[in-house]
Amino acid sequence: MEKQMPRTSSKTNRSKPKQDEGGGSTRTRPESQSQSEPNQAGDSATSESGSAKTRKKGNEKYKMALRDGIPPLIKCSRLEDAMKAYIQAANTAFGPTRSVDWSSAMKNYGMTNKRLAQEFKKQEEMNLDSSFIRSLSAFKESLKSMSEAFLEGLSCQPLSWRLKIQEEIEDTYLEILEVANLLELKQKFIELYRVVNLLPPGATQAMAKFHIGDAHFKASVRLMESGEYKKCLDHLHNIHQLVEEALSVLAKLAKANTGLTLEYEDLDHDLQTLKQDTLYHLSTAESLQARKCGEKMLAEMLENHEHLNMDVVWDIVDWFKQAYLKAAELDLEQEAAALSFLGLVNEKILFSTVKTKSYYKRCMELVDAAQPKTFLTETWYQQCVTGYRKIQDAERRRDEAAQSRERQEVLENLTAEISALNKANTSAGELLAHIYTHHAPTKGRKLTDEHLKEFWENEEQPVCSLEKKKARKKILLKAFADFHPDKFSATTVEDETEEDQKERKVLSEEIMKMLTRHHELLKMD
Repeated sequence: MEKQMPRTSSKTNRSKPKQDEGGGSTRTRPESQSQSEPNQAGDSATSESGSAKTRKKGNEKYKMALRDGIPPLIKCSRLEDAMKAYIQAANTAFGPTRSVDWSSAMKNYGMTNKRLAQEFKKQEEMNLDSSFIRSLSAFKESLKSMSEAFLEGLSCQPLSWRLKIQEEIEDTYLEILEVANLLELKQKFIELYRVVNLLPPGATQAMAKFHIGDAHFKASVRLMESGEYKKCLDHLHNIHQLVEEALSVLAKLAKANTGLTLEYEDLDHDLQTLKQDTLYHLSTAESLQARKCGEKMLAEMLENHEHLNMDVVWDIVDWFKQAYLKAAELDLEQEAAALSFLGLVNEKILFSTVKTKSYYKRCMELVDAAQPKTFLTETWYQQCVTGYRKIQDAERRRDEAAQSRERQEVLENLTAEISALNKANTSAGELLAHIYTHHAPTKGRKLTDEHLKEFWENEEQPVCSLEKKKARKKILLKAFADFHPDKFSATTVEDETEEDQKERKVLSEEIMKMLTRHHELLKMD
C-alpha cells in the first residue's frame, strides 16, 4: 500500500522513505506489551495546531485497530490508516511548534509501524520456511522513525517523553534481534549491522554492538573448533571496533549521568569480558595460523630434502616461534604444539640434540599441565613422544656404556679379591664365612656370628626341614642387607679415596650376585 511520507524540515534534513514489504519472526511478545496507545506527549502544546489534530485522528484509528475480536486483515488495514494520519501530521507540522509536532507524529508513526510488524510476525511464524522479510522491514522502519523522532525531540520534548521513546526503541530493537537470531549467520549479520546504524547514540546502540560482537565471537569459536582459522580471524578482527565504540558510549553516559545504572554496569562488564575473551581467542587463532604456515613449509622441505635451503629453514623456525609466543601462557595446546614442531625441526634438520630435548621436554610438561585433557591422537604429540624417547634411549645407552667401561677398569683392580670370592663360592656357608671375615661392613651389621653358626649347622645336614630352609633364607636376606651396594658403598672408611669407594661398590655388587644365586637355589629346592 502506498503511503504519503512526511516532509522534513530544513533543520533536520530528514526524509521518510516508502515502507518496504517484508516479513517477521517465530516468537511474539504478549499482546499487552504492544497495544499501548501511541504517546500523546506534546499534544497540550500543539492542541490548536492542525498537525496535532491530525495526530489525534490517527490515535483514534490506532485504538480502533486494537479492539478485541478484529480479524488480522482488518487490524492491519486500520493500523495502516493510522500511519497515514501520522504521516500527514508530520507533513503539516510548521511554525513555532514544528519540532514538537513533527517528533510526536513520527514517534506515533514508529510505534504503529512496530505494532504492524508484530502482526506480520504472527502471520509469518506459522510458515516454517518464512524469511521474515515483511516483519523485519516493518520493524526497521519503526526503529528508524522513532530514532529520528527521539533526536528531533531532544531539544523540545519533556524528559518523560524522551524516556518513553527510549524504552520503545529498545523494545523494538529486541524484537528485531529475536527475529535476526532465526536467520542464517550471514543474513543475521547483515540485518544487525543495518539496525545498529538506525539506532540513536546511547545505551541501546551500545547493547546492539555488544550483541553483534558476541555473535562474531561465538561464530569464531565454532570455526576454531573446526580448524577454519582464517574465517575465525575474520570474525575476531571485527569485534574490536564494536566493543571499543560501545564502551565509549557507556563511558560518556556514565560521565553525563555521574555513573551507570545497574543494567548498564552489567553491559559494561559483559563488554569487558568479551574484550578479554576476544584477545585470548585472537592469540590462539594467530598461533594456529602461524603453526599451519610452518607445518606446510616443513612438509615441503622434508619431501624435497635433497635441496636444503637454510633461509627457508629459518623461516620455518620463525613461524613456529611466532606460534609459540602468540599462545604462551594463554593456550596450552597451541603452545605445546608449536614447541613440538620446533623440536622436530632441530631433530630432523638442524641436528641439535640439546635444543631438541629442551623443546620436547617443555612440550611434555605442558601436556601434563593440561590434564585431564589428552592429545594422544594429535600428530604433534605423537612426534614429540617418539622424538623424546629416542633421545632418552640414546642417553641411556651412552650412560650404560660409560658405566660399563668404568666398572671394567675397577674390576681389573679387584682381580685378587674377585678370585678369592670365586674360590670361596663353593657353598653359601663358605661364601658367608669369607665375606664376613675379609669384607664385613664396619657399621650396622645385620648378620652376626650366631647367624653364621646356625647357617653352618643347617647346611651340614643332608636333609633339612621346611623350617630350616626358611631360616637359611632369612639369614641370607640379612647378608643382602649388609652388602647391598647402596648401603655398603655409603659407609665411610677413614682416609678412603673416591677410587676406594668405587672399588667397594663394585665389590659389593659382585658379592650380591653370588648371594642372590644361592638364595635362588634355596627357593628352587
